[in-house]
Amino acid sequence: MAISNNIPVEIFSTYIINKLHRTNPFLAHAVNESASVLGGAVVHIPQAGASPAVVKNRSTFPATAVRRADSFVNYPLNVFSTDPTHITWHEENEISYDKTDSVLNDHVATLVEAVGDDMLYNWAKDLPASSVIKTTGAEVAVTEPGQTGTRKAFTYKELQKAQALMNKQLVPKTDRYVVLESYMLQQLIDSLSANQMAAFQQTADLANGVVGRLAGFTILERGQVIALTAAGAVKAPGEAIAATDCLAAIAWQKDSVAVAYGDIKPFQETDSPTYYGDIFSALVKSGGRCRRGDNKGVIIIAQDTETVPETPSISGDDALSVAAAAGSNVRTYATSNGAGVTAETEAEWLTVAAEGNKVTFTRTAYAHDAEGEDPRVATVIVGIEGTEVTKTVTVSQAKASE
Repeated sequence: MAISNNIPVEIFSTYIINKLHRTNPFLAHAVNESASVLGGAVVHIPQAGASPAVVKNRSTFPATAVRRADSFVNYPLNVFSTDPTHITWHEENEISYDKTDSVLNDHVATLVEAVGDDMLYNWAKDLPASSVIKTTGAEVAVTEPGQTGTRKAFTYKELQKAQALMNKQLVPKTDRYVVLESYMLQQLIDSLSANQMAAFQQTADLANGVVGRLAGFTILERGQVIALTAAGAVKAPGEAIAATDCLAAIAWQKDSVAVAYGDIKPFQETDSPTYYGDIFSALVKSGGRCRRGDNKGVIIIAQDTETVPETPSISGDDALSVAAAAGSNVRTYATSNGAGVTAETEAEWLTVAAEGNKVTFTRTAYAHDAEGEDPRVATVIVGIEGTEVTKTVTVSQAKASE
């Protein structure tokens, strides 16, 4: 964009909107509610009330007349503004490139990125857990700085699930879109068969930001989409990614989401006597929402993590002293998963039997003049049924007194 010292607001606004749609093509695939912006700050939209009931073969007259209770949807526009940039007279007149043009383009780029991030957050932030699908692919290394471990890859099966969910929600089957983070897009491509890949490539429209179509969705790509905490909350733009956070894609039907733009304005002060140069900044007001109160038609597809089952444990005595006379001792061994226990020993003088969480230790007598160590010791292995978790129990028996 070539910039003069006086930037017409109308030209700047048009340039910003065009740049928004080129950089964030998903914004063009939503209902634009800008015409309902009041005072440049709030979107105010009338909502029709309940439709009239239909009666077959009406026989009761007069019919009861009811009023339709209409309501209104109101949501504020967020204000995005850039920090002012100072361009000195020296820079304007002596460097080899147009720094004013470069600076303003830089302001536009950062605004466009921020507005795009915020719009995706607005669409996703209030979705219920029933609108979240988890990835099911093979374990892959994390790609986002801050994450640790592995996540399940994105596959075409997730789009099929999203398609089925929207069909059950009675969402129109046309104008369905999904925006994927770049690495998730590559994982999707890797999951396709040769025939699926051939069909996918034929539907690409790169000039309009479309990388392909699959399962009824037009697929778009973005460097960043959204991230979820381990608890499933959508993170606000700018929040640092934590070790357990998961990246996510957003799928939607065009009539289910909205965008709105208010004031779009450049600010400039030329030939400032205190800065000895020019000052530039810019401002954009924008907002968005899920248009349906039930949030249908918008789905999050989030990375899943490998579920590692917790290793169960055994608690109970790990040492037992028994009398010299023949007899039995019973001990209880609790398990963290509620399973029963097993018991075994190789000692000739001791037998063990397990039932539920109880182990019975049955010994033979150990006379005072018997040969052998005093005390004699046996090792018993107590385990958890169905697992490899064990606990070692030492049983000792002293000889009888003379």
